[in-house]
Amino acid sequence: MAFLKSAETLTINGIDHMKKQEFDKALKRFQQASKKKPGDVNILNYLSQAQTAIGLMEDALVTIDKGIEFDPSNVILWQLKATNLIMLQRNEAAIPVIEKCIELQPGDVNFIMRGQVDYALDDLASAGKWFDKALEIDPENPISNHMKGMILYKLGLFSGAIPHLEKAQAVGETETIQNLLDDCRSRTVKE
Repeated sequence: MAFLKSAETLTINGIDHMKKQEFDKALKRFQQASKKKPGDVNILNYLSQAQTAIGLMEDALVTIDKGIEFDPSNVILWQLKATNLIMLQRNEAAIPVIEKCIELQPGDVNFIMRGQVDYALDDLASAGKWFDKALEIDPENPISNHMKGMILYKLGLFSGAIPHLEKAQAVGETETIQNLLDDCRSRTVKE
């Protein structure tokens, strides 16, 4: 009976399935909605998220590119594309996509994404600059602080890493961050 439902109703059903983590059902609803409204970038956005959730990364990238064709200034679609490329470990390919995100909407989310790509590519100097830009906007951001702390740790700047790791730890204590903090503190004593 899906053929009797409007694209809007199918999209709402798909979103409900996404919330319940019923990704296969969500995918089906978004595909049906997209057939009814093929140029609707919001439906394409949701469709790509459902595809990503069930591991259809290449399909998600095709869907995202369709959305970008219809609305090239939609920063969310560009961010989804960058995120999928990063998840596929295509970090070099993600850089121009993130640059487009920054062009459309300079902000901490996009700066963090760029920093994470540079970190993955072991370009710590560039990654540090991007995390610093994100921290200028939100000094308490746990991701920026965690990543900045990781960079300083890798560079052997243990006393500098501690405040960033502590801010990251304040949001959600993890064993990994605690181990890094303990190591930094023990090495700082030796400095």
